[in-house]
Amino acid sequence: MNIPHYPLTAVVGQEHATRALAAVLVNPRAGALLISGTSGTAKSVLVRAAAPFTVTGRMAELPLGASEDMIFGTIDMEAALQQGERRLRHGLLHRARNTFLYMDEVNLLREDILSTVLKCAEDRFFRLERDGLSFTEEVSYTPVGTMDPAEGTLRPTLLDAFGLFVSMEDVTDPAQRREIAARVLAFERDPAAFRASYATQEEEFAAAICRARELLPRVAVPSAILHFAAACVLRAHCVGNHAEIYLIEAARALAALAGRAFVMPMDVEEAAEFVLVHRMSRPQEEQQPPPDNTNVPEQGNSDVPDDAQDPLPPQDEGAADERQEPMQGDEQQNASQDEMDDAPPSEEDTSSGDAEDCIAAPLEGIMARLSLLSMTMRAQGGKSGKRDILQTHTADGRGLRTEMPRAGRRPDLALSATLRAAAPHQHIRHGSPAVVIRPEDVRVWVRAKRTATNILFLVDASGSMGARERMRTVKGAILSLLQEAYQKRDRVGLIVFRRDRAETLLPMTRSVELAEKQLRALPTGGRTPLAEGLAHALQMLHELERRGGGKNVLVLVTDGRANAKEGDAGVQRALRAAEEVAETQALSLVLDTERAVPRVGIAPELARRMDARYYTLEQLSAEGVLEIVRASRRR
Repeated sequence: MNIPHYPLTAVVGQEHATRALAAVLVNPRAGALLISGTSGTAKSVLVRAAAPFTVTGRMAELPLGASEDMIFGTIDMEAALQQGERRLRHGLLHRARNTFLYMDEVNLLREDILSTVLKCAEDRFFRLERDGLSFTEEVSYTPVGTMDPAEGTLRPTLLDAFGLFVSMEDVTDPAQRREIAARVLAFERDPAAFRASYATQEEEFAAAICRARELLPRVAVPSAILHFAAACVLRAHCVGNHAEIYLIEAARALAALAGRAFVMPMDVEEAAEFVLVHRMSRPQEEQQPPPDNTNVPEQGNSDVPDDAQDPLPPQDEGAADERQEPMQGDEQQNASQDEMDDAPPSEEDTSSGDAEDCIAAPLEGIMARLSLLSMTMRAQGGKSGKRDILQTHTADGRGLRTEMPRAGRRPDLALSATLRAAAPHQHIRHGSPAVVIRPEDVRVWVRAKRTATNILFLVDASGSMGARERMRTVKGAILSLLQEAYQKRDRVGLIVFRRDRAETLLPMTRSVELAEKQLRALPTGGRTPLAEGLAHALQMLHELERRGGGKNVLVLVTDGRANAKEGDAGVQRALRAAEEVAETQALSLVLDTERAVPRVGIAPELARRMDARYYTLEQLSAEGVLEIVRASRRR
């Protein structure tokens, strides 16, 4: 059934996203495109409307429930049964050749599938080895994903695999909103007539894409432009070298769309808003927490005031600058043939000091705009809604892969995989139409199901932890983790130790409101009974393991100064308890809040004996701790 799609040129108020789509239509080497926006901002409409402008004039779609067989291919059962031959039945990647591979709600896709699809697009081939097949196939497709940030975002490593990123904003102009409503109503009344009314604009857009594709191989990148692009990436503090490549390829596409055979600084500026926004990070010195007030004592029994407010992050000086509109207009799309044949500037001109000064001048403006866009993206983005994936050999969960049955496990027969394994042998087993299945053909499912994480915070509330700045940082980090734990439907527990005992302030719960209340009212003061705290946490970990149902993470926050009344005996008890924690199945983190030089606490030794990851507070901000625990969930 041929469903009529809304015309691309009829979309109102989303010129930025349309430019990004045009760039990847012209130059697939600009990378995969990710479009983020709230529901109703025409994300899917734009992508589907761009299908007629691809090389093949169509588009392939990757459904959320797609299996590896559907995507990469599998054995051809008909050929196996009739001729006894192992042939590949091609999958979705083969059908997506020279076009878009559209992934709606890409943030809800299985991460292993999404990562593989993006990797194959970058490598331009994939290798398939399964069901007795060993096959390598060249592929050429452009992944295009859309997502609603309110439903969760992607991990930074997956975000980095997308060459371009666009955040689609709600249209706020009343006139534009009225026009959107009028056009949608007209399209729903008579799709054919509406599309016909935009036929001229669609043909002009298609002609512009075709001209740009023909010009692209001749688009040169002067050395000064390479210098400018590298400077932009460095100023954005992007990790790795993906950003430079995508930035230059996107700038080449924009230059070709403008009808020029050479890249100019304004092309790099516009491309930077697509390529660098989702890769920007703060420099290390900006992530450091402020130094302690020298007037605050290291030791003491005074409580930290519970109403202390976390300091606001410093305002970026350039973040308030008004975002400059990228250079667009009729002049670019209607460039004359004479302009298309213009030669690029000579190397001597572009390498001169004046040229470099001219190119370096826009850097500050670009960084200010990117900073604002990046902060907006982070403010809109939700936390990842995905919980941990636990492999299981029970009948619960979705099928992950198949394998041969193992002794001592209840078989969960994978019928299709069993038939595929038996099919190539039928012509030599007998001449009957029936399929003969032997024990070596049998395949069973390995399934996967989502499971929550139990995060147990073990917090040192003694006087040695009472310095205002340190406790404020610890509280801010833990509250951020609690909020994410709630969104992931994970469970959180809180144990504090001070004076001569440890107590459970919060049993394992999903109630973020109760957890936040207990943490904000955290009492401080007294000695540091480390052994009692670890023993109490160990008892709770054993109980969680007996109940089952998730991964356990222990987060110990302490300065490691075990100064309870027992003295050295208490230290030894704490170290023995740490060794017992290592024998559990829990993943452990030790956040050392001591700032004395040299360190006199035992937190590093505790981490070693707990087989835990060790971090110092100087290395961390609240955001840093959040990333650490996120990584622990994936271990």
